[in-house]
Amino acid sequence: MLKSKNATIIVIIFILIYGIFANFKLQELGSIYTYIINPIFWIILAIAIRILLGKSYKKKRLKKDIIQYTLIAILVYILVYLISGIFVTFGENPYERTLVGLITNLWIFGTVIISREYIRYKLINNVYEKDKLKIGILILVVYAIIEFGIKQLFTTEISLYSIMKKIGSSLMPILAKNALYTYVAIYSDYIPNILYEFTTTLFIWISPILPNSPWIMFAIIDTTIPIILFLYIRYIKNKKDIFRTRQDLINADPRNIIPLAILIILGIWFAIGIFPIKPVSIASGSMKNELCVGDVAIVKKCNSNDIIEGDIIEYQMEGFTVVHRVINKTQKNGEFYFTTKGDNNSQEDSELVREDQLIGKVIFKIRYIGYPAIWLHNLRAEEQTQIETGN
Repeated sequence: MLKSKNATIIVIIFILIYGIFANFKLQELGSIYTYIINPIFWIILAIAIRILLGKSYKKKRLKKDIIQYTLIAILVYILVYLISGIFVTFGENPYERTLVGLITNLWIFGTVIISREYIRYKLINNVYEKDKLKIGILILVVYAIIEFGIKQLFTTEISLYSIMKKIGSSLMPILAKNALYTYVAIYSDYIPNILYEFTTTLFIWISPILPNSPWIMFAIIDTTIPIILFLYIRYIKNKKDIFRTRQDLINADPRNIIPLAILIILGIWFAIGIFPIKPVSIASGSMKNELCVGDVAIVKKCNSNDIIEGDIIEYQMEGFTVVHRVINKTQKNGEFYFTTKGDNNSQEDSELVREDQLIGKVIFKIRYIGYPAIWLHNLRAEEQTQIETGN
């Protein structure tokens, strides 16, 4: 079959219509859609496109390099996931890890992954060179809409926090991966895409434990690694382009952004308390003027022996933490107890703080940079209240 831009666009529109219909109607069928309709649709479409478009004879001079970098990215992905779990906690994998469960997941997800990437590759290469980027972007958008689930955009119970969470934890990783897969499909084929998507997903399936990291950590990992891999592939493509200047290659070198990516990941780890010190945003005026609303207190993890009267400590209460000053330290039956008080409060706190409630002590403060964290926390609390009250 000759290359045809119009025929390619028609197939892409057909995929979009199916995705929207599946999202709004077919998913209501539950397991029938998940186990039968969706896998069979993608398999049949891939076979039909293979028959209609025939075999592609595309030069693949970048394929070997791309596969090598893809394998490295997969290894980095798994290592970063595992490292994040070491510093926080691990939880039990919710996926069924028996042989039957693995075969079921391979059927439900594996067939869809393979079929989608094959279809992406065939459609992009069914147009002439000048149209490949435009068709690639169109497929990127359609696949992202289907994977993200357009129905989420019309959810009635929605809040600013939930929107931000959906964008960060779902939409951004989906866009990053689809940008990578589209670029690879243009300059190589579908094998590296299937390798990356299938292997990283398989790791989630078969790992006996998974990190209990916050969603923002997973969002950073799932977005950053595909972007860096995309930039590396783009860099090696440009290196083979004889018309590129040395300065162009220096500017495009992805190694320039790796330090920034590492700093972002380290910053997230710092914020969630992986390191011996962590930031705490001050949301009340109980410690004014020492700690004002919007300040960030840097808390060093320590034990009871390190605390003396006059120290400002963070301690755990039921469902929240408190940052107050220690005005008295006593010991009873071998266990330390602390009497605490907010500097701006007229009376000491009604309950003694046990040593097992102690998180750490404040070692210094940074003025006013905690407002964004307080704002996000308030949005999340407001959303939770609405859910609990049914409003």
